[in-house]
Amino acid sequence: MSRIGGHRWRKLLAQVLEEDGDICWLCGKPGATSGDHVVPVSVAPELEFDRENVRPAHLRCNQRRGDTPAVRHAPRIPTSRPW
Repeated sequence: MSRIGGHRWRKLLAQVLEEDGDICWLCGKPGATSGDHVVPVSVAPELEFDRENVRPAHLRCNQRRGDTPAVRHAPRIPTSRPW
């Protein structure tokens, strides 16, 4: 059972924000105050408190992402011909 919000999580979140700053890894804007799991806890519960699995995120960005995989899509580059 997840303990997100507990003492251990708050300590890890404080460490993440101190080391990585407040730039949201999902949208790239400042002001992140929550932590997002790169690999969702629902997929890998053993990584819940793994420092390498947590990145700064805005709460809204984190909630919007939910349990979807962390894949950043490159912008589509138009080709010179219609394929």
